[in-house]
Amino acid sequence: MPRFDVVTTVPSTSGRLTHPLRAMVADMIGATRERHRELLRATPKAADLGRTASSARYTASPLWGEHVLLVDDTWTTGNHVQSAAAALKSAGAGTVAVVVLGRHLNRGYEDTAAHVEQARLRQFSWDVCSVRPWAHS
Repeated sequence: MPRFDVVTTVPSTSGRLTHPLRAMVADMIGATRERHRELLRATPKAADLGRTASSARYTASPLWGEHVLLVDDTWTTGNHVQSAAAALKSAGAGTVAVVVLGRHLNRGYEDTAAHVEQARLRQFSWDVCSVRPWAHS
């Protein structure tokens, strides 16, 4: 893809109104600032869907074949970004590509420390998620 027409972010489903990722992509980073558009909205039932991929998680503004770069800030199962990409395609997007930015893991948050320790004990494989340790294809 030589150029993406539109850049957008996966919105929070936790009800948070402002999100640091949106601020970075829409306001701080010059390469994405001019092309950023708020295209996605979480539906009222988004939070109830947990970590499952669902076309009911997001709605998208209409598109007319524009190529979209979709930016997310976490990748556990990929279900939120898959749901967002599906909503964009249903709204008329051309190509939808995804970039996921890494995060620092806070070992004090919920069961993160246990996940990190379990991941350290397993041999690394591109085919196995460190959080959900079974083969994905």
